[in-house]
Amino acid sequence: MSLKEKIRTRILEIEKQELAGMQQMLRTYREAADLDEESTLDPEDFSQQDQSRESARNLEIRVNRAKQALDSFLNLPTETKGKVEPGALVLTDSLNFYIGISTQQFQLDGKTFVGLNTDAPVYKSLENKKAGDTVEFNGKKYRIEEVL
Repeated sequence: MSLKEKIRTRILEIEKQELAGMQQMLRTYREAADLDEESTLDPEDFSQQDQSRESARNLEIRVNRAKQALDSFLNLPTETKGKVEPGALVLTDSLNFYIGISTQQFQLDGKTFVGLNTDAPVYKSLENKKAGDTVEFNGKKYRIEEVL
């Protein structure tokens, strides 16, 4: 398995775990919002029910966005890139980036990786750069070693 395939697989694992966690929380909020109104004891129960409904609505929006982001990520081209664009794995002298989905930082084979979506400010600095280019973002310099 190539490094790019390993990183892609790891990102999928991270995102699927995060999505599963959000879906579990959504189920919990929905259950809490589904009180039997005839057996409700006091006004505080209604207030908590309303809060659970609102939390469920907000979380449902986040779940849908996460699903869309994951679907978009799965549809990214996987061929080797010559420049930084969606689907590229960008190896630098410090932090490494997979372009196409926002993820938390993670370690693999002793290196640090992070997923970036194309809305990330640092992506604008990296966009269309090639191996050998240097990019500066927020006072940090990255020398691009390879774009896969």
